[in-house]
Amino acid sequence: MSFERDILERIPPHIRGLKGYVPGKTIEEVVATYQPDRISKLASNENRWGFAPGVSEAVGRAMQVANNYPSALANTLRASLSTKLSCTQEQLVIGAGSESLLGLLCRTFFGPEDEIVTASATFVGLNIQAHIHQIPVIQVPLTPDYRFDVGAIAASVNERTRAVYIANPNNPTGTIITKQELAMLMSSLPEQVMLILDEAYVEFARENPLYPDSLPIITQANTSIHPNTLILRTFSKAYGLASFRVGYALGPAELIQALWKTKNTFEPSGISEAAAISALEDDHFLINSVQRTREARQDLEAFLAHHQIPYVPSSANFVMLLAPDEAQALRITESLLHLGVIVRQLSPFGISNGIRITVGLEEEMVHLKQALESCWLPG
Repeated sequence: MSFERDILERIPPHIRGLKGYVPGKTIEEVVATYQPDRISKLASNENRWGFAPGVSEAVGRAMQVANNYPSALANTLRASLSTKLSCTQEQLVIGAGSESLLGLLCRTFFGPEDEIVTASATFVGLNIQAHIHQIPVIQVPLTPDYRFDVGAIAASVNERTRAVYIANPNNPTGTIITKQELAMLMSSLPEQVMLILDEAYVEFARENPLYPDSLPIITQANTSIHPNTLILRTFSKAYGLASFRVGYALGPAELIQALWKTKNTFEPSGISEAAAISALEDDHFLINSVQRTREARQDLEAFLAHHQIPYVPSSANFVMLLAPDEAQALRITESLLHLGVIVRQLSPFGISNGIRITVGLEEEMVHLKQALESCWLPG
């Protein structure tokens, strides 16, 4: 037996059988495979309006000292965030995006004897990180209208449950849990069960009057609210910093202190921290890009309704379309690729007939609509 083969056979079985995250196709892959006349990249929920103009200058300054290690505690970014969020720096930990933070939570707080309860169709990063750390995940089916079934989730909590994970808005459906549902869930959870609120798309959802403001759970330290709560947020979506890989967790100082013990040192990079600090300072860009996203989403949903293309109303920067079945979803996705429109077929997320489409620039939406008109078969 070769040395390499021996090493491979020693890989733990749960890692050998792991199906890792499969990202959306890149522009380069689509050009090489399909040679379309033009490309609209609408698969990964990126901010199609870019990022705040000051980010480039901030990154340039940070590059001048890129030979030095960054702050291990990301103190400057935490100070900016604490001011923005009205919390203390001790309530914040910075990581390299949401999935990195989920991995940090798994290795810090949970083990194989525990369980995490969530929905059957939600951000796949949770399932991957839990699998890596051998933590069982209880997946509760979504409601018929593709929302978290909060009552069923609460009923699934048992003596092994150590966390409930809620993506709000949910990826890939774009649906939310409401203020009333969140209050009900928190009141039903035992104190020792952690509530993880993944708010990667929070900036796009605030317009919805039913969307809950989660910050007072942490910042007001109200003992009547579930105290064992962590909020995850990212700079990858509304702030347009997907390539920089920056996110943060907000929670009680005691929980955050435990996360600092196990997080990777010098994460994120100094360049990424500089980009995030600059992005936080530009409220005009954030407000403008969120507003344009909202308008483009509403326009897309009106188009879909007019053409009787089934979809799920969204509170995020994407919309989920519903094909008649998985075969049609795969066919439509492939047809769109041939036409240069990159979208996300949702079998890996647990919705086999779903197609997720990022809301984009006007020219991208025109391209998308033309492509949909040519390849969608009414159900």
